[in-house]
Amino acid sequence: MKQLHKQIYVAGQINALDFESLTSAGIKTIINNRPDDEEPGQFSSVEAAKLAEQNGITYHYLPMVNGQPMPPTLVADFKTIIESNSEGVLIHCRSGMRSAFIWALGQIPAGNIGVDEAIEKAQAAGIPLGNARAVLESVQA
Repeated sequence: MKQLHKQIYVAGQINALDFESLTSAGIKTIINNRPDDEEPGQFSSVEAAKLAEQNGITYHYLPMVNGQPMPPTLVADFKTIIESNSEGVLIHCRSGMRSAFIWALGQIPAGNIGVDEAIEKAQAAGIPLGNARAVLESVQA
């Protein structure tokens, strides 16, 4: 888990053993962008939601499947969750790339962050968001 921006942290796939440390780290909300069954044996969103509840963490499952069109409300729903939570928000998928991309797609058009800053923050968190520069520039206000 690495800090992406303000109260937002990004990570790859989480598992059952992570919840105690997430709670200790101040995570209050989790947004999971990884579809269930993306790979065999993957920790499911149902299991994660149960553990989140047991640890006092609000859990949101907003999957984005690689190579398929993004669900029409995904960015808006993601942005609403981010904006309504002022304390530790963990966004995650398999590697963190999809989550960081969705975050940037919501923040750039709103004028909350510029394309270069979004790419720099993601890079600092180990996410190569620069690969999506053209798409991010296309949504810039």
